[in-house]
Amino acid sequence: MTVAALWFGVLARRLIADLAAGHSVSVTGISNSGKSTLMRSLAGSTAEQVHQEATGRRATFIYIDCNRAVAISAQAFYEVVLRSILERLAGLLTQPMAQRLRNYHESIIQATTAFSASLGFNLALTELCEQFGRHVCLLIDEFDELYIALDDRALLNLRALRDRFKKQLTYVTATVRSLPELRRRDIEDEFAEMFTQTTYTMPMLEHAEGEAILDEMRLTGLTRKRRKQCLELSGGHPGLLVATGQVLAGLPDGWEGDPAWAVAQEPQPRAECLKIWNQLSGEEQSALLTFAAHGDARPTTAQLRMLEELGLVKRSQLFSPVFTDFIARRGRKRDLASTGVHLDPDGGDVYVDGIRIPVLTDLEFRLLALLDERRDRLTDKYQIVTAVWGENFLGEVDDARVEKLVSRLRSKIEADPANPRYLVTQRGRGYKLLSKPAGASTPGGGHRLRKKASKG
Repeated sequence: MTVAALWFGVLARRLIADLAAGHSVSVTGISNSGKSTLMRSLAGSTAEQVHQEATGRRATFIYIDCNRAVAISAQAFYEVVLRSILERLAGLLTQPMAQRLRNYHESIIQATTAFSASLGFNLALTELCEQFGRHVCLLIDEFDELYIALDDRALLNLRALRDRFKKQLTYVTATVRSLPELRRRDIEDEFAEMFTQTTYTMPMLEHAEGEAILDEMRLTGLTRKRRKQCLELSGGHPGLLVATGQVLAGLPDGWEGDPAWAVAQEPQPRAECLKIWNQLSGEEQSALLTFAAHGDARPTTAQLRMLEELGLVKRSQLFSPVFTDFIARRGRKRDLASTGVHLDPDGGDVYVDGIRIPVLTDLEFRLLALLDERRDRLTDKYQIVTAVWGENFLGEVDDARVEKLVSRLRSKIEADPANPRYLVTQRGRGYKLLSKPAGASTPGGGHRLRKKASKG
């Protein structure tokens, strides 16, 4: 069974029931949570068949990707809607009707005023609703930016068309936030009012849906054990599942390290987490940092409800171990001190005593990430080889090679590598990255570090 078919069965039938009852529907959800996949699945023949079985009337679902709009304006919105209608209904319209719709589309493109663009759009939708003979459902995906930019008159226009053609026209919108939130209004406008009782948050994947995604990816290196780890680490977020699957499928055969650590080192899973983070308000980010912090601090009841509504918290836990680790790292970055070694895994930057150092090589970065994870704890050479090179290299990487890598890293993060303050060696046992400098600083050491950093 395909992903689209599974998602259709889980959520889309609920939406179609609302549409069949004459309601418009809004779907919200964080980045890469599957909204577009759901919307595209609604544009298929299955949705039309289910709708017809429920109502006895034929329906056509038209997918509109607002990312295809040539600008963020009402005119551009009207144009992309009508362009999508013409593409979807090619071959279904009579020649005269198709030509009239093309003329309206051209009039919108050529319009020099908002009024003339709106007029062309209204005439086109009126023609479609009165003459096409089917219920038309517009699936308006990636609507966030355009919805924020549309003026009240354009939204009233959409509402008026819906009120006039209640039996012929419905809307489904897909946005990150609910429509009132996007326009930052306490009171819904007349357009958003249509979705008051029919707004759904995109749920995380069920187990079978996650399995279907992994099946479609066809990753040959993804064993049954690693598939299970993917599902657990991603927490049911489609974007994180794909990124996690790609990381774990690329690990060497027989690798038995910590999968969470392996995923945390790679850029794509971090990028997925960063997309989610960047869509949150300052209050939501603060609540997440509080939630992920160790100690007695907890979000307020209102903050917890807010995170649950976004799908970020389930059963009093953050939805994904990968995202939890990302938030914990953000918290450490927020507390960046004037002294110490600090790693920003998202940007790939490293700061020593508040100064950004030159870029590390991949092996150096992996080593520092391992030491950072085990900060103030001893890390032996076996752990270093396994994490940095991979378990398959245990017999190939000798002590001298490990020492050379440590030496290279130390030369970049220490003002005086011969007298290290942070990356210290315990003879015969391993290495340790210290949170606080060991001993007094070398005279002039901070100055030399600044000079080295500025050259980088």
